[in-house]
This record gives sequence, C-alpha cells and structure tokens, in this order.
Amino acid sequence: MKKKILILLLVGLISTFNVYGFSESDSKESNMIENILLIGLDGTNDKNPKRSDTMIILTIDKLNKSLKLTSLARDTLVKIPGRGEEKLTHAYAYGKEELLIQTINENFDLDIKEYAVVNFKSFIDIVDIIGGVDIDVGEKEIDHLNEVIKSCYGISNDDITNIEYIANSGKHNLNGYQALAYARIRKLDTIYKRDERQREILTNIAYKLSNVSISKYPQIAKSILRHVKVNIAFNKIIDLAFTAHQLASYDISQLEFPVSKYREEGRIGENGAYVVKWNKNKNIELLHQFIYSN
Repeated sequence: MKKKILILLLVGLISTFNVYGFSESDSKESNMIENILLIGLDGTNDKNPKRSDTMIILTIDKLNKSLKLTSLARDTLVKIPGRGEEKLTHAYAYGKEELLIQTINENFDLDIKEYAVVNFKSFIDIVDIIGGVDIDVGEKEIDHLNEVIKSCYGISNDDITNIEYIANSGKHNLNGYQALAYARIRKLDTIYKRDERQREILTNIAYKLSNVSISKYPQIAKSILRHVKVNIAFNKIIDLAFTAHQLASYDISQLEFPVSKYREEGRIGENGAYVVKWNKNKNIELLHQFIYSN
C-alpha cells in the first residue's frame, strides 16, 4: 500500500520487458504478445526481501496493436508455494522475484519469465529522468497528496525545507517525489482506485515517450536501467521499446484483477487479515481474454 507504483513508471518508460503467457498450444499468438511483470517494492532498496506492493503485467500486443496494463491487487488471496493461502504481496518477501512469479503463474495459469523491479528511490529517479509526469490532480486528492509528499521528500533528500506541495486541483507536471506521493495515496478511497492512479502514471509515461525520437531510446534506456533490476537482455529491451513506441499512439487498455464482478473482500486467519477473495474460473477466463484477445 505505501510503496507501490515505483515499477509502473519504470516500465512505462521503457515499455520493454518480455514475458510469455498462456499455454503451449497458443505459442503462435504468444510470439506476437509480450508480457512483462512490473514489480514495485515496499521500501528504498532491494537487498532485504520485502513485500511487492505493485504488481502489474505490461502486455505489448503486436497481434492486436495495443498496449495493456493489468494490475494485480496486492491483497488477492492466493496459494503461495510452501506457504499456503496468503496475500499475493507476501510472496516476494518469502522468495523475491522467483517465488512471486511462480505464485502468479500457478494461481493465474500464466507462464511469466521476465520482470523489472524498482523501489521508492528508483521510482523518484526515473520520473525525474523523463522530466516528470503530467497528472490531473482532483480536488479531493490534494490534501491526501500533500500529506504524503513530505515523507516522500525524506526518502532520498535530507533537506526537506523546500518541499513543493500541490496548491490546487488541475493538471500538474509532478516531479519524482510528488509522483511517488500520488501513487501512494491510500486513505482517500479504495485499493482499486490506488491501482488506477498507478496505471494513470504509467499510461502518461508511455504517451510521453511515444513523442520522443526513437533515436534517443538507447540513451534513455541506459539511464533508466541504472535504477532498475531486470532479467532481460538490453537488445531485447530496445526492440520492445521500438514496438511500444508505435503502439503507444493507440488506446492503452487497462484491467484491474480480480475483476469487480467476481471478487469479494473478506478476512482470514487468526488476526482477521484483510484479503480479496475471487472466483478462479471466471477471473482467469477474463484475464486471458484481456491479455490474448483484441
């Protein structure tokens, strides 16, 4: 909840990471559809295992000429290998990228292999590298946003005497600290609305990069990758970035998973932990339709 959208930005920026999903029988279509797991960590470094507060599947669909973003709700109740039923966000803390990807693949019938990981500080740096993000801040969001901005400035800047707050609603070019705060708003509404804000930032980045000359992509990618942990070859990142550059001119489709019609919120365990329960068959069917169909 507190540290989430980091990875979103990162990935949107490069729009480059490859993951293969679905089944062997769909290999022909899968060659045209690239999926990447974007992971945003709950903290300022990735040395010690922590929760993955942001989990988004970025789909680069060359078959249907579209970019797609699927937010995986952090509190989704899943079976974590070796741990039993727990929140999806806990998988990373137990086994980092490998266990998180295994958990997602086994619970959602996918075959993800590649990922990109960022933390708080990485997110701030990446947003600043691209010159900020343009976000339309709502009147109801201002007070909550400013409450979080101060703590975000303290993450990598000891001087918090010149904090830039948001004075009014409307469109703003948010710097790294402000964008992180926007992504971390948590007391205003629902967990799903928070995911929506994160996708809004990522979408803004994708559109912004679509207006950048392709010749500048290698330089931008190298700058960003210094702040990101990925298991994808650089040449593949550049190839996918070129494809995403073209597709960003189309509408970017979005999905919140589990979908609202087939999920319910509840409590489990001795401490009554909050979780999102979901209808497996219906949700997986809709997830696969979204990723692999027009």
